[in-house]
Amino acid sequence: MRKQTRPEEPEVLRSHQEKWNRQWRELRERNPSAKFAWYETGGKSAREWILQDLRGMNQGHCSFCDGYPVETVTSEPVEHFRPKSNPKFHDLAFAWDNLFYCCNACQSHKGEQWEDHLIKPDEPCYEFDRYFRFLDGRIEPVSGCDETVRLRAEATIRIFGLNERNLPRHRKLEFEKVVEDHGSGSG
Repeated sequence: MRKQTRPEEPEVLRSHQEKWNRQWRELRERNPSAKFAWYETGGKSAREWILQDLRGMNQGHCSFCDGYPVETVTSEPVEHFRPKSNPKFHDLAFAWDNLFYCCNACQSHKGEQWEDHLIKPDEPCYEFDRYFRFLDGRIEPVSGCDETVRLRAEATIRIFGLNERNLPRHRKLEFEKVVEDHGSGSG
């Protein structure tokens, strides 16, 4: 999970998010099982308006597992970090700082799970090495950290499934490739 710097909020959200969040909250209050849909303006959905900015925030990588390129293997989901289905977070469904570019696998694994300990990759104090280490392709909490750091790392690994699927194997292969490229004098 690489550090991300969030660009300025897109105009479409500055102009519409308060109204859209209110509409979403009211819809869910009337019908708790209502399905989320991106509201539209100017002939495009809010998702279409913001996707390029989210994609650019982490150079087309998944915000959580770093999978790349997301757009060629998935439908480019937008992840609501704080789940839009949770009544505590209905007012964040269209909040810029709650939205991340994500792969289908991470989004599916997370689903509507939430823990206050989750690490946001755009937190001002977030640095990979502060929370995580690589161990044979797996991501583990960094050794010797305090309990809060360990709990946050464990929750993030578990909820996004960062050691599930083929991720550890792919990370190990990428690492070996980098080591091999540096050893051969290329790159």
